[in-house]
Amino acid sequence: MTKKVLRHRAKLSVLAASALVVACGGGGGEGGGSSGAFQAISFNYPGGATLLAGPVTLKATADSGLPVAFRSGTPDICTVSGDQLTLVAKGECSVIASQAGGAGANGKQWAAADEVGQLFKVLGRAQTPVVPVAVMRRATTATVSLSGKTDAGLAATYQSTTPSICTVSGTSLTALGDGLCQLTVTAPADASHEALAGTTVIAVSPLPPAVVQSQGKTQIVALATTDADGSALSYASTAPAVCAVAGSELQILAKGTCTLTLSSTSGATENLGVVVDPHFFASGFNPTTNRTLEFGDINTGAGVPISGWCGGADPSFCNLTVTSFSSTFGFDIKQKAGSGWDGSTAGWWAYYNYEIGAPKTSSGDRLPFDLKTEESLFVTLGLNQTLFDGGGAVAVRIQTNNLQKKANGDECYITASVNVQPTSAAPSAYFLPLKNFSVTETCGTDIAQTAEAGLAQIRSFGVRALQFGPSINLSRPTPNADGTLPAPTDPGYTLSTDVTVFGPITFQ
Repeated sequence: MTKKVLRHRAKLSVLAASALVVACGGGGGEGGGSSGAFQAISFNYPGGATLLAGPVTLKATADSGLPVAFRSGTPDICTVSGDQLTLVAKGECSVIASQAGGAGANGKQWAAADEVGQLFKVLGRAQTPVVPVAVMRRATTATVSLSGKTDAGLAATYQSTTPSICTVSGTSLTALGDGLCQLTVTAPADASHEALAGTTVIAVSPLPPAVVQSQGKTQIVALATTDADGSALSYASTAPAVCAVAGSELQILAKGTCTLTLSSTSGATENLGVVVDPHFFASGFNPTTNRTLEFGDINTGAGVPISGWCGGADPSFCNLTVTSFSSTFGFDIKQKAGSGWDGSTAGWWAYYNYEIGAPKTSSGDRLPFDLKTEESLFVTLGLNQTLFDGGGAVAVRIQTNNLQKKANGDECYITASVNVQPTSAAPSAYFLPLKNFSVTETCGTDIAQTAEAGLAQIRSFGVRALQFGPSINLSRPTPNADGTLPAPTDPGYTLSTDVTVFGPITFQ
């Protein structure tokens, strides 16, 4: 009998330590005392949900196969009914799993198991600002009223960080130029919600956004009421199941294609459209992980022989900046960074590749991203002024999932590309028909370098990654403060080559 008690206590200490590590403070207690074989409980960590979310299903098993019961150790923070855990207040929730012992299915008698607890912090629900996804600006300015409260009903405070695009006074937003209006939004916490201190972005353009993510709620586009010539504007939805016009607002209601007509008192009319919830390649970005919100990788590489490569010669360097709505990759060529650079740029070439990967699972497994019926890629690109002034196209490449090996044994993916001529350094939206992508990387196979072959590869194998490579004009460096262009021999010579990809990136 003594031998059995010693084995029991040794096992208990191991279980308690395990629960402490996994559950950030959970532990086990003495639940023995009945006769029978020893049994242990394995209790899955139930934390991670936020206050006001739905009930959490508790999961625990006993190695006896007997059912496990649950109870709350902190009923003012969380309650338990059966295997359903409900979070009722912010604080630390303690949940206890127990098994009282008894006869198993085969008649074997089991002693009561030691109770196992899980302890975790219950966070308040996040709150989000209530703002339009876009503002139409047809006249010199457009003024929109923002909600004075978040979706939690708490007072919201706004401040513009892009004053050339928009300004804010109280809850009145004035759009001054086309582009992305970025606002910081703050709101206090309450008993059910965490405080808000975040950023939101509103697109400003003469047209409604090309694509919109519904996010399970009605999205609003603030419509322009006056045209550039002063004429009054009115609208009518021709797809009422998808979108509706209410006063000066376009309400996005459901997935599909929103179509509407614009009418001016001058007699002019326009047909407008918004694609709602297309096939999202990247709905946004995560600045903490430097990935897309769909866990897609962001990879970069660049170089020029006169200056070096990413991670190579100093002071040449590469940098990646990720926000919740954009990802920017820059390669800066600096004066005489390469030991063999004599100040001439004649005959030199540059390499630049900026890659956004297809969606993955949170564990890193790449998900299939098939394009069986979609016809075009939608992406918004921006360039810094130096790169845009240098001219040249941006190569947009679709790297397919067709893995091959080159003659030297290197792995290689069949890739199709199209060249895009930027229309502005500012963020500009591009719809790129898939039928225009020609095979540019054959990996040594006999695949034809044609658009027909490109579309066939995309349809058959799907997308592994999107790549962006601008043409770098080595004779167009970043201007001096007085507007003059430095020569490659000047100490301040810099060629800055920033490319920004904005979310969302979609296929439709």
